[in-house]
Amino acid sequence: MTALPFPGPPLVRFEGVTLAYDTAAALEEVTLEIPEGHFVGVVGPNGSGKTTLLKGILGLITPTAGRIFVGDQCCHHLRKVRREIGYVPQSHHVDPNFPAKVLDVVLMGLYPGLGLLRRPGRRERELALEALSAVGMADFAGRPAGHLSGGQRQRVAIARALVHTPRILLLDEPHTGLDVESQRSVMELIHETHEAKRLTTLLVTHDVNFVLPYLDLVLCLNHRVFAYGPPEEVLVKETLEAMYGAEVHVHEAHGRCFVIAGDHHHE
Repeated sequence: MTALPFPGPPLVRFEGVTLAYDTAAALEEVTLEIPEGHFVGVVGPNGSGKTTLLKGILGLITPTAGRIFVGDQCCHHLRKVRREIGYVPQSHHVDPNFPAKVLDVVLMGLYPGLGLLRRPGRRERELALEALSAVGMADFAGRPAGHLSGGQRQRVAIARALVHTPRILLLDEPHTGLDVESQRSVMELIHETHEAKRLTTLLVTHDVNFVLPYLDLVLCLNHRVFAYGPPEEVLVKETLEAMYGAEVHVHEAHGRCFVIAGDHHHE
C-alpha cells in the first residue's frame, strides 16, 4: 500500500482497485490512502483515468477488482455516503437560454436529500443563499444561470457542491476554459473553502503548475499510480517522464518547481 505521507486515519482508501468501462480498464490495481483534511492534486495525461478515479469515489463505477472505502463504507454501499461528497464536474457550455435561475442551480445540490416529490422549502432556500454568499455570488441569485461568465458559473458549481455541507470535495478540471484571472480567482476560492471548512479535497488538473502552491499531496496517474506523496518528492523528472511517456523538464524558480511536459496520450 502507498504509505501515508502524513499521520492520521484515511478518509478515502483504494485497495487494489481496477475500474473499467465494458471490458476496457481505465484504472488498474490502484492502492492508496487519502488522509482526512488534505488537498490532493490528481495529475496525468489525457485519458489516464483521472475522472474515473473521482467516479469511483462517488460510487458511480463499481470496481471489477479490489475495494474503495469512504470512511467505513465499502464500494458497494458508497451511495450511502454520497451526501458527504461535493462534486464539481468538468465545465461545459451553458445555453444562454437555459431557464433556471442561479438559486435554482444551487438548490439542485439538495435534491438527493429531499426525497421523492418533496420541493425545496424556506430552509433549503436559506442554505442555497448561504452557499452563494460563501462564493461571492449572493447578488446573482435571481439571475438566469445561462447569462453568467465562465468564472461565475464555476463559483455557482462550487456553491452547488457545498450546499449540503460535505466532508469531501471532488473537482474535475475546475479552471479549464477560464481566463487567467478567473482561474486564479476560482483557485483561491477553492483553497479558502478547503481551509475554512476543513475539507478533504481532490482536484483533477492538466496543469500542475497552476495548482501546485495549494497542494499537500500529488497523485500521478496514468491507468495506474506512478507516484503519490508530497509535491517535492513526486514531481521529479524520472517519474513524470515515465507517467507522460514524453520528455519532461522540471525547473526550479522562486522557491518552487515548474513542470513542462509533452502529452502523447489521448482519449
